[in-house]
Amino acid sequence: MNHKELERWYRLRNIKRASQLMILLCSVLAVSGYVVSAWLVRPDPSDLAPSIPSDAGIRIENFSYSAPGPRPWELRAPSAIVSESLDEVTLQEPRAVYHGGSGGKILLASQTGSLHRKTLSVVARGDVTLTYKDYIFRSDEMNYSHEKLSASTSSPVFFEAPDLSLTGTGMTVSLENEEIVIENGVKARLFNLRWVESKGRLPM
Repeated sequence: MNHKELERWYRLRNIKRASQLMILLCSVLAVSGYVVSAWLVRPDPSDLAPSIPSDAGIRIENFSYSAPGPRPWELRAPSAIVSESLDEVTLQEPRAVYHGGSGGKILLASQTGSLHRKTLSVVARGDVTLTYKDYIFRSDEMNYSHEKLSASTSSPVFFEAPDLSLTGTGMTVSLENEEIVIENGVKARLFNLRWVESKGRLPM
């Protein structure tokens, strides 16, 4: 191999190496460009979160409300959201105290609820308990009407007392008379009753 052929061989080898290096460099640049572009157009996490509607309302901590009238009542909740129109309040763990016509108190508690400002009606939902004296009533939902001064439900009702347990469907509570009526399918169990002689009277 003479000098010219040797020089030509070295030149071809250098061109081949340069081509391979150029191909490798282009591949690296292409991958880097894809990574950078993907990072630049990556969506903001806040864009993926559900948007809060404009009419979500105003959040209030330690919400309280007192209704005036011949049968006043008080309503409290650890937190509440007042609608933009100020007509409805969504309540978290509401607690209400109603005053009966004979001076008794009826306590209402639930997991969630809502207060309608115009009608002063209250809807209690989820593990609803209504306490009157030593009596405890449980249901899934309870609706209070300020106009009728009564609370009612069409859901199943469970009643507990020291010597009595009872189940039924549907209930109406009158604040004026402090009267509670379970409407349908009543089944009761009595405890701690004593037997009496013929024509005797049960100890009430």
